[in-house]
Amino acid sequence: MAAFGTGAFSSDGALRFLKEIAEKIPERRAATLERLFQSVKDQPELVGHDFLPDQVVAAAAIVAATALGGDQFDERLQALATDDPAFDARLPTLADGLAGAALEALGSVADRWRQDRSKDTGAVEAGQTIAALSQVLANVSVLDDLDAIWNDACDYGADGDVPEGTPLGIQHLASLLRIHGSVMGGGLAFALEVNEPFRVRRAVEALHYFGLTAAAELLEDTLGRSLKSEDSDSWPAGDDLDGLIDGDVLDGAFQAKAMKVPADFGRD
Repeated sequence: MAAFGTGAFSSDGALRFLKEIAEKIPERRAATLERLFQSVKDQPELVGHDFLPDQVVAAAAIVAATALGGDQFDERLQALATDDPAFDARLPTLADGLAGAALEALGSVADRWRQDRSKDTGAVEAGQTIAALSQVLANVSVLDDLDAIWNDACDYGADGDVPEGTPLGIQHLASLLRIHGSVMGGGLAFALEVNEPFRVRRAVEALHYFGLTAAAELLEDTLGRSLKSEDSDSWPAGDDLDGLIDGDVLDGAFQAKAMKVPADFGRD
């Protein structure tokens, strides 16, 4: 009789699936998982026939084990691999978009996977496994979305324009990243030299939007001095602005705003 444990890797079907993935070279495992998730999305009626809920849950847990916050799945996978290397199905890295695909596939099989477990304590524990797995994958999926938004804004900033209809938050991010890139590339004086005043003003507005008030005031003051043709020696030091909008500060402000007002970034 088949065993149905309440952990992501606890059933016979999950263990067989781990062995199948472990047989592939590590660099090709993510592609195999992605194909499984896509099959669940395209042909959900085949769940239980061509692919089992146990396989999908195990596949999602392999992805979660590689992600930030997926320690419980990583530890279990490592323990299995230590006992028997044939179960070492770990991924070398987390491919972009894989967590989102795993989360979607997991949602398609979660109810059936829980129903295969007992209706008492096992059902509760199975539900906890699905909840923990979903939370890890959802967090990674959000970060993937934000990375894509950041990259689009970088491109728009470099081009100097944004497509019509671009959400407000992405417009602000693009304006800010353009000036930020100039500052990082050649300093504050260089940024004001190569960017028209209206672009700098947009960056000031963006800094206020992201809650970086001190940086906004410093940049606005510098622009004012520049427009008055004051000697650049009288301007605030470029390092002052660098410290106020370094990569970590800017990234953190962006993520906080995108989580608070997702509609401004097209995430509704």
